[in-house]
Amino acid sequence: MTTSLRQCYALKANHHDVFQLFIHTENKMDIYTYPKSRSIRATWMAEELGLDYQCHFTDVMSAEKQVPGKNQKVPALSDSGLVIFESSAICIYLAQTYGNGRFYPQDPKKQAIVNQWLAYIISELEGPLWIILRHAVVLPEAMRQPGAIEPAKADFLRAIKVIEQEISGKTWLCNDDFSVADIFLFHISRWAMMLGFVLSEDLVHYTGELEKRPALQRARQREQQAAENAR
Repeated sequence: MTTSLRQCYALKANHHDVFQLFIHTENKMDIYTYPKSRSIRATWMAEELGLDYQCHFTDVMSAEKQVPGKNQKVPALSDSGLVIFESSAICIYLAQTYGNGRFYPQDPKKQAIVNQWLAYIISELEGPLWIILRHAVVLPEAMRQPGAIEPAKADFLRAIKVIEQEISGKTWLCNDDFSVADIFLFHISRWAMMLGFVLSEDLVHYTGELEKRPALQRARQREQQAAENAR
């Protein structure tokens, strides 16, 4: 953490009567979002950390959208002059900078496990799902290639079996603790179910339990409120 940050540490008991460390700064933080998109990963992470940030709605359908990231997509994070895009980079940065070991472990071996599953989720699961969405919904009809959908479905079904085996009987994906990887697996699992994929009973249960996390509910509310305020 840079010396420019002014930190105030406060101890607060959670529902397990375990004291957690919350880090608050006087620096300005902005997260650029669009409801029901990948931006929920960033706002959820920020809410888990108890961060003070401004949530900005970005109309991704507008040619005049204003996003600080070089790729002009959501989510994007601006933290005291530092601009980051890509949801995985944002979540890791937030957890490393403000988490004090929570959600992204400091131990290199445990960190490697989180990185491993995070990379797997993004490349092997999100990749095929995005192909399906692009050619079924997102692209203009003239640009869609229906023949790409079935191979992508097959790729996803092969890849999700690895996750289903790993999550069986577990509460969390990595290191017996909630982490950045769980945020991404939840989002991809919900995405898959929306597209009609039938997931294992354990993965459905895991997703349902994560759905109950108060920080996720707050993140959704923040994004929706930002969208309503922008109307």
